[in-house]
Amino acid sequence: MKEAFSKVMRFMVCALVMYMGFLFCGWLVLGPYHIKFRHFSTAFECLFSLVNGDDMFGTFAATESEDIGLWFFSRIYLYSFISLFVFCVLSLFISLFTETYDTLQTYFKDGFPKTSLHRFLEQCEEEVENYPCKLCCDSFCERCQLDESEEEKIES
Repeated sequence: MKEAFSKVMRFMVCALVMYMGFLFCGWLVLGPYHIKFRHFSTAFECLFSLVNGDDMFGTFAATESEDIGLWFFSRIYLYSFISLFVFCVLSLFISLFTETYDTLQTYFKDGFPKTSLHRFLEQCEEEVENYPCKLCCDSFCERCQLDESEEEKIES
């Protein structure tokens, strides 16, 4: 969630702009003829319920005009809103989280990623292993003591 937050916020701003465009269009054009678009708050609730799949038939059937142009406009308006928001916007919203999940899964595939400190310590260990130990530690490390005992065994 933390990784996807910025992408989700940008997406939500764009989706909110589209939602508000549909909201104002429905409120201004369909408001006088459709009970669910008479007030700004009821239009907002109607569109939100349509996104969630509630009461679609009632919304389509509630147009109170005999004008065929208004009937076609209300059908095109509602079909385009439902298609855009239910199929596209919600799917894109879910894909933001799945993309972030896949990215993190790939990133953490071989365990936790190595920080610069881990890489530095690994480099130091490699250098110490390749460096002649007797010169640097005066026989205090276990490796030097083992090397000396092996040398004594070889000499005797």
